[in-house]
Amino acid sequence: MIGSRLRLSWLSGFLALALFCTPLALTTTRAHDDVAPATPPVDAACGQGDPTTWSAQMNAYANAGTYPAVQTDANGIPSSVTVTIPPIDFTGDGTSATLPIGPCQTIYRFAYSTIVTTSGEPGPFLYVEVDWNTEGLSRGPNGSFISPHFDFHYYMLPREVVESELTCVSTNGRTCDPFATDYTQTQLFQELPDATFVPPSYRPDIDSAIPTMGLHLLDMNIVYSVENVNHYPTLIYGTFAGKVMFAESSVTLYTLQDAIAAPDHRITFPYLQPTSFVSPIAWPTSFFIEYVPETGEFIAGFDSFTIGTDAPVATPAS
Repeated sequence: MIGSRLRLSWLSGFLALALFCTPLALTTTRAHDDVAPATPPVDAACGQGDPTTWSAQMNAYANAGTYPAVQTDANGIPSSVTVTIPPIDFTGDGTSATLPIGPCQTIYRFAYSTIVTTSGEPGPFLYVEVDWNTEGLSRGPNGSFISPHFDFHYYMLPREVVESELTCVSTNGRTCDPFATDYTQTQLFQELPDATFVPPSYRPDIDSAIPTMGLHLLDMNIVYSVENVNHYPTLIYGTFAGKVMFAESSVTLYTLQDAIAAPDHRITFPYLQPTSFVSPIAWPTSFFIEYVPETGEFIAGFDSFTIGTDAPVATPAS
């Protein structure tokens, strides 16, 4: 049963879902500062645009804040785990002069923030990676992934393990190339957890294996359309070698603007639960975006943690 006062050790949370595997050499260049602007390769077929300008624009935003990641605690378990991002200059619905967009997909992996706990109480997540995805060409279910967005990855493993173990060869600067990657390593990316360890409605996007990240599982209860994805974060379970490695939310500029317009500047979405967990672990049941009018910043976070043992399956919002 779920117990609100059960105190977890770091080891129990770490072992609940995480797994180490045989190290292989990294195939992508990674910086190791908490805020690390990057210039990923850009597909020449994208045509228009200036990659140098895009990178300068991204680097300016990366240097605009410190991206603090904080865990707050209550009754012996986390109550929220959040990361704060700097203000954004919106120029219209879903558009901004602050961040680079299209014309093709480029992923800027620019901020890596260690989670600081307010009471020293350990939680399931160790750090947050903040990415900016320019998008530009439709992809994903029904071609619904087309709008520029943030990806907030909450990792259960140390960053050095993620970057040394979850490796593959990428020939497009984004996803693993199964023809160029060692067979055994490709197998680890595609190995799925037992069905009870992910929500019943989730399915793997087998083409979404990403180096130093993992495979992405999507909620198929959601009707994937451009409009829905624009205004409803895509809430993801990330896996590798048969284990859940991270919780993720993809958030478009439209969703950030929805938070600005909300009466209390906060919008919340359910994060579905597995039917069971390997061992007791604090696990979030919702994700929220909050706008801070005083500073113009946004807070992205998972909250409403429970102790997952044989947790009931949540019902998505209609």
